Amino acid sequence: MLRPQYIKGLILSLLSIFVVLSIAQAQEAKKEQEPQKGPPPAIVVVEEASSGIAEPMNEFVGTVYYSRVSEIASEVAGKVASVNYDEGHRVKQGQTLVTLGSDLLSTSVAGTRATYEQALIELERARKDLARMETLFKAESISESLHDEHAFRVRGLEKQARALEASLRRLELQMEKTSIKAGFPGIVVSRTVEPDEWVNVGGTVAVIANDSFIDVVVDVPAETLDHMQRGREIDILAKGKRLTGTFTGFIPKGDLATRTFSVKLRLKNTEGLIEGMEARATLPVGAGFEGILVSRDGVINKFGQDVVFAMVDGAARMIPVKVLGYQGLKASVSGPGLESGMLIVVKGNERIRDGQPLKALPEKGD
Repeated sequence: MLRPQYIKGLILSLLSIFVVLSIAQAQEAKKEQEPQKGPPPAIVVVEEASSGIAEPMNEFVGTVYYSRVSEIASEVAGKVASVNYDEGHRVKQGQTLVTLGSDLLSTSVAGTRATYEQALIELERARKDLARMETLFKAESISESLHDEHAFRVRGLEKQARALEASLRRLELQMEKTSIKAGFPGIVVSRTVEPDEWVNVGGTVAVIANDSFIDVVVDVPAETLDHMQRGREIDILAKGKRLTGTFTGFIPKGDLATRTFSVKLRLKNTEGLIEGMEARATLPVGAGFEGILVSRDGVINKFGQDVVFAMVDGAARMIPVKVLGYQGLKASVSGPGLESGMLIVVKGNERIRDGQPLKALPEKGD
């Protein structure tokens, strides 16, 4: 026979289990009645699609060139005494690159200066003699021929002094030219002389490039030239950076084998581009046409295709598109259901998915 204490404990245990199960069932039922909460809306920036004129574009591969390259020449002949640069070094305007030996010139300068000073002394004495002759001539104490002789002597010595002065100045200039300086700031492309070599007049002592501006040279078919206007801004991709260049012109002589022409696109070298690097330019290849324009930032590649995300009823709608052309920072696209006036996601589109709730923020500056 069971004891009363045991029966009492068993009843309390069963009651506790019943209470726990009831509470759990009530909480589960409450959870089922509550609406399911989804992920919070993604924060994005949107921009309205519009209608406008765009042009078909193609990407062309080009090459970077320095816009200004100079072969620094010597104005005097001489033996190289020192070279004060090396390839790849940056130089300032007026910096001495090469110094030529000047011993012989120094001797010539000293001799010519002494001759010039002697001529000045003789000229001074002749002028004093002429002054005395003029006084005597006025007093009719000497003949006119004697007076004229002294006058012509002074004129001759003046000419001689001027000639010697010019010779002295020429030699001094040659002395100055033995220090060959950079005519503009830039980077040394080639070192062409070494100490103890002889340099002739006009000989190249260095090759310097001004790399503050560069030219991207692209070979294009003749049809492309019809859509290029001088001063037009062109999108360029180099070193993985998006840059903007200006069309400055083309070389009016085509390649007979490929029937292409070289166009020049100039831009400021803010990314440290070096001559010979590859650059890709997006150039117009046809006439403009009417289309749907969206921000280029709104077009992304997803699952191997170009898409845009439109914000429709507060949610993202992914629309596959085909890029037809460009107009500045806009891209002309076509896609199923894409219309002018739609709100296109331009920031935050890399991390959203089709159907995801969105919360749009205005762009800074709006």
